[in-house]
Amino acid sequence: MGQPVQQSPTWQYPPIPIPQPPGGRRRRKKKMSRVLLIGLVVLAVLVVGGGVTLVVRGLSGGEPEAKQTPTTAPSSETPSQTPSESPSPSTPRGPTVDEVVKGSRLYSIGPVAASKCAEPPFAPVTVAAAQQYYNRLLPCLNRTWWLAMKKANLPFRNPKAVVYVGKVPSPCGIQRSARAAYCTANETIYLPFSRDNAYYKSNPVYTRAIMLNNFVHEYGHHVQKLSGILAASMSRQQSMTPNQKLTESRRRELQATCLGAVYLGANAAYVPMNGVLLNNWKFLISHSGDDYARPRVHDHGNRVSNYQWSIAGYNSKKPDSCNTFTAADVRVN
Repeated sequence: MGQPVQQSPTWQYPPIPIPQPPGGRRRRKKKMSRVLLIGLVVLAVLVVGGGVTLVVRGLSGGEPEAKQTPTTAPSSETPSQTPSESPSPSTPRGPTVDEVVKGSRLYSIGPVAASKCAEPPFAPVTVAAAQQYYNRLLPCLNRTWWLAMKKANLPFRNPKAVVYVGKVPSPCGIQRSARAAYCTANETIYLPFSRDNAYYKSNPVYTRAIMLNNFVHEYGHHVQKLSGILAASMSRQQSMTPNQKLTESRRRELQATCLGAVYLGANAAYVPMNGVLLNNWKFLISHSGDDYARPRVHDHGNRVSNYQWSIAGYNSKKPDSCNTFTAADVRVN
């Protein structure tokens, strides 16, 4: 609830390669009449002592320019002719990082399909039971998002889910029992048993809402990785000021929250999201965010933003409603 996703401080995402602009085209030579050809040969003999050559048009698209060469007289030997280089094939420009985060194909697929899965009937009373809960829930999210990624012509891979107690090492650093986290390096969602177990003892229904919400949020980060949005956002962040980096982090986190709510909305009739469970979920999303983080770091969004993006995803069932990267700063506070 508002705690940042733990990642290694030195974690790096490789930038998206941007191909070089396409090369210029060689102009087609026109056929010359015999008289004109003789005239040009005579002209070449007259001009060669002046040492004037032409530079082929460059990549900038400018006109050919005259380049002065040394004015030494040519030798008596016949000058060798150097064949001109063939034009390089044009290479299509790849998408920029801004285009990836703002215009992903994921935003064009419409409502996601329901997996038609009910909430798993396992309570977090033991580590094994908690693991069973997430193991049963994982294929449900896989089905919905596999269909979504297929529709968007994007790659898909199943993530893994690990329930842990205390601390557990991961490629993204040590995961601690206070938070759920998604590690991009091994595409694994880490889920703390101790917190789920403690909350369940005091309020079972509210804990179910927490477990559902945390899991779909972290899965939202997996969707971001598969679509390239996560890496592109991290690349954008490298040249930002500290405050801009926090805003960019909030855009990522609020999008993951919204994508998670898209799944819950699409499957609301099957979970089912109604009655006491729905009321507890609405209370949860209206009380989640940086307002409750200790220490407070403004990197996930405040409770107002978390509620608004959760409701937007839940009601629309469309990833397009989760495009936080084109939203005004005031919507990602």
